[in-house]
Amino acid sequence: MSNSSIVDQAYWNDVYHKGTFAEPADDNIIKKWIKKYVPNSVGDAIEIGVYPGTFLSIFGKMGYRVNGIDLAPGTAAKLPGWFKSLNVPTGDFVEANFTEHNFQKRQFDVVCSFGFIEHFKNWQEIILLHAQLTKPGGYLIIETPNFRGAIQRILHETLDKPNLKRHVLDSMRPKKWQELLTDEFEIMYCGYFGGFKFWVDVQKRSWIQEFVLKIIYKLLPYLGRITSNHSCYSPYCGLIARKKFSV
Repeated sequence: MSNSSIVDQAYWNDVYHKGTFAEPADDNIIKKWIKKYVPNSVGDAIEIGVYPGTFLSIFGKMGYRVNGIDLAPGTAAKLPGWFKSLNVPTGDFVEANFTEHNFQKRQFDVVCSFGFIEHFKNWQEIILLHAQLTKPGGYLIIETPNFRGAIQRILHETLDKPNLKRHVLDSMRPKKWQELLTDEFEIMYCGYFGGFKFWVDVQKRSWIQEFVLKIIYKLLPYLGRITSNHSCYSPYCGLIARKKFSV
């Protein structure tokens, strides 16, 4: 499969080269979402596009042996040491292109990616590759930001356009993910979550844009309390599914 990512790897290398490793806080929205549907267990978990491993650490603390693949420098050299420092079972970390790597027919008890598939034009094929790596009885977890929702899209178009262009908006439709997987998977969650949140990437902005951002950030705590989940404004798209033992 050809690499159809719309983002050059140099961008990610620049983003991550000064980064530090950290576990998500206990009140992290994605962490709470995962733990609601996926049980503590043993077995192997792999994150696709793993660097810097923040969300994979959740599965390590749940008892899974952690594995990962990413093109980011440091995937193989740095991540295993960090996970071992957390005292979680640590498996294989591969610095390679996910779309080209040969997994030797290996399958995993958990296959997950966070903010990965939406950078690919052929996101449907990327999802099916995730599915192939999932063991019968295993869990598939896919999450992306929701920049496609009407309110989120307007905000990003206005305040975060270069970042918006690094995402394939057509991929941010969980129901389409479900359609690809229904025959092989029991769908446990499919939709949007997180109430209302908004974030932007680093870029030069006009004083008007900065002013609007400050107002939004001041309103976020209030909006977060009064909003439920909705495709128009919720920050995350997500799917959690369990692979059937027979189809």
